[in-house]
Amino acid sequence: MKADDSSLDPNQYRTVHESAVALLNKADALGRYPTPVSDLMDAAQLKVAPISAFDLDALQHFIKQAGDKAGQFVRAALDKVRGIFDVHADIVHIDPALGKEQQTFLKFHEAGHKVIPHQSGLYKFIQDCTKHLRPEVADLFEREANTFASVVLFQNDGFAKMTADFEFGIKVPMTHARKFGASVYAGIREYVRRSTKACVVVVFDPTETCDVHGMKAPVRRMEFSQDYRTRFGSLVLPEAIVPGHDLMACVPIGYRKMSSPQSFELIDRNGERHEFVGEGFKTPYNTFVLIHCVGTLNASLLVGIPA
Repeated sequence: MKADDSSLDPNQYRTVHESAVALLNKADALGRYPTPVSDLMDAAQLKVAPISAFDLDALQHFIKQAGDKAGQFVRAALDKVRGIFDVHADIVHIDPALGKEQQTFLKFHEAGHKVIPHQSGLYKFIQDCTKHLRPEVADLFEREANTFASVVLFQNDGFAKMTADFEFGIKVPMTHARKFGASVYAGIREYVRRSTKACVVVVFDPTETCDVHGMKAPVRRMEFSQDYRTRFGSLVLPEAIVPGHDLMACVPIGYRKMSSPQSFELIDRNGERHEFVGEGFKTPYNTFVLIHCVGTLNASLLVGIPA
């Protein structure tokens, strides 16, 4: 399963959230759909490179334009990332091979590296000295930038408020993510992250054939609502689920893109059983299975800072 890419403690989240909301206000972006990327990048005083450093054919041209030092910095990073923030030139480079929604998220992610107060200055120092962040600091900065991008892309609580008006289900974030210019992946994760219902989205890599069970669905990532964590803790899953597992019935197989709702039970921290319903949606790249505790459906969506 992929490592955590977004969780922060309350103090870390507060700093990131304040920076993201300030940028939204500066760009007058709230209530404008899709979320206005150009205006937000202008407000952050960042430009997107017209000739991306990810276009290897154009790299030599970039070096001539930006200078050898900047070119070497970009070249060194190409094999590791899909977006780059050149702190001295205030330019971001985004891999043009990515889809439009992914590029949007990455632009806001790179903007976070500049706008989050404690990051930009340190990145300038690191680049000047050709040194590296400690791995734990680099990991934190990436999680902060991901959180920043989510707050900006979904206009703080705008997505949560909009989706709260609809009956809970996987189609809600799928439909409304497009309005904000977000991917289905980002929309479903935001939907769960902001929910006060006990819910989880399990993200699977594409199903694979295997000799023992016929098929398996490798677990890529899980996103939990705060209420789920409070009631149930975590969700223990194997590296891949196989036929016979409760969640396997929620994974669309073959030509199907969606699964019908499936009912099963989970036990909370007090040993009490609760009815859950799960439903899935499949893309060529991932399968999303959204599960929720039926008894918490009358709750409303969280729109504040998570605990």
